[in-house]
Amino acid sequence: MNATSSIKQNLYRLLNNFINNDHDDVKPVVEKKPKVYRNRIVVKDMRTIDEKPKAMKDNDFRPKKFEQIEGQKETIELLQIKIAAFRKTGTSIVHTLFLGPSGIGKTTFANVLANEMGVRFHQVMATKIKTDADLYNIIKNIEEGDVMFIDEIHALSDKIQEHLYGVMEDFTVSLEDKNLNTLVLHRIPRFTLIGATTHSGDLNAPLLSRFQLKVHLLPYNVQELKNMIITAGERIYDVTLPSEIAEKLARLSRRTARVAYNLLRSLMDIAEAQTPGKVTSSVLTMDLLFKMLKYEKIDPLVGLDVASRKYLVELIKESKVVRSTAYVEAVKPIPIGTKPLATLCNQQESTITGMIEPYLLSEIELAFWDNEQKLNKVEKSPFVRITKRGRIPLPSSVNYINICRSLQKQGWFVNESFNIKSE
Repeated sequence: MNATSSIKQNLYRLLNNFINNDHDDVKPVVEKKPKVYRNRIVVKDMRTIDEKPKAMKDNDFRPKKFEQIEGQKETIELLQIKIAAFRKTGTSIVHTLFLGPSGIGKTTFANVLANEMGVRFHQVMATKIKTDADLYNIIKNIEEGDVMFIDEIHALSDKIQEHLYGVMEDFTVSLEDKNLNTLVLHRIPRFTLIGATTHSGDLNAPLLSRFQLKVHLLPYNVQELKNMIITAGERIYDVTLPSEIAEKLARLSRRTARVAYNLLRSLMDIAEAQTPGKVTSSVLTMDLLFKMLKYEKIDPLVGLDVASRKYLVELIKESKVVRSTAYVEAVKPIPIGTKPLATLCNQQESTITGMIEPYLLSEIELAFWDNEQKLNKVEKSPFVRITKRGRIPLPSSVNYINICRSLQKQGWFVNESFNIKSE
């Protein structure tokens, strides 16, 4: 018997023994592939957010669905129509630009739009895109139908804005090949670009025209903000806020959702720190709310912060104030531009125009109380007006500063100066 025959016999014998023996305990080896969650957030312990126990849920105040958003009804209806068409045809929603003041919910709407479409959401700040390579590193990860969101899109340089023309129209991006000393054209999947801006005027006209859908988000009213606060309290903190507390927070929120949620978070932080057990509705009193406002240096009248009060004081200083009645101050205004005003306030000009002024230019409700804490008068007026020559203060701004001066004697606004007399 040669060596080859011997090897074959041994193999047959081994195979026969394996077949005749019991191998029930032998399990096939299956390669486990990681699950892919499309448009889901996966935490480090590999459980999705929805699977986490209640005590571990994050404190993200942003709604995830349109049905969770208060107000903006016309905008929601329009976007739902766009989503329905996308689901039927599979064609990406047109490029969209969200416009509105800071904190109004532009990022929330973009995120909810992607959630409702069931696609991936790519978010980036415009200030992070400085070169063509930066732009391509974001775009290269986009899949068909995805949403790319550029926040503060007006901050893009002119060169990057121009580079977006081809991206938005032809879904191509050109990159320089240094080895070949030429431009290489890369095709990308069709997707939806969403921009968010507080200054649409800073976008060049060709880029602005390529956003086929422009959505103006409006400031929220008190009732809408109150509903947001109550809903967030129940969903995140498992507590029902007293109606008067929720309404007071809403009135101090400067018509923006972000401010409302920040005030709620600050209130709950103090409540948690001072309560041994679970925070209940009875803990959330007006005294606690005022304590929080003092810590945060926010007035209990209309919700202005230190920077806004400093702005008003410096603006009024440039004008001549003449007392006319017990409640109303007459102002002989002297206009001042944003650059010198920013210098006086020690702020950037963009902060003045984008963060401080929008609310001061709107109609603000200022209440006057007598010594017995009875409502005496309610004044509705902007605090500031923009003219061709610059910003001027209105009488309501002087009344507001005078009330702040009175509150300062009661322990508010420590170390702030409310001297509005010209030096």
